[in-house]
Amino acid sequence: MTARLTFHPDAAAHPAKNALAAPGSHVQPQDRTEESQMVATHEAPRTAGEQPAEVTTYSYTPDELNRLVSREIAGRLGEIAAQLCLMARYLIVNDGAPVAVKGPRVKTYLDVSTQLRLLAQQELETAGIAEEAAR
Repeated sequence: MTARLTFHPDAAAHPAKNALAAPGSHVQPQDRTEESQMVATHEAPRTAGEQPAEVTTYSYTPDELNRLVSREIAGRLGEIAAQLCLMARYLIVNDGAPVAVKGPRVKTYLDVSTQLRLLAQQELETAGIAEEAAR
């Protein structure tokens, strides 16, 4: 089974995009800044009268799509874990923070960071791409 995903700048627009025009009207607002930032960010902004050059179709099997999503989730969990480690390091070297506050907070940051890294690894293993990520 193959799922077809078609990305077009108008396809992901918020329903309120047409708020300035009556329902069914061909009049569209000239300001295209409300378009989703994940759609066609490599293209120059268009005016309302311009037609898209080409619509790109990406085909994914469900397994490929799951691996793609799992890779993104695991990456984001890893980024958050790294940020928590940096926050813990900052607290450790910061002499201005009271010791009574530093200890429990550093321990919590490091504990949550470890849990997030384990969760990211589990996400990759569940999707069957842990071997690819290790390379």
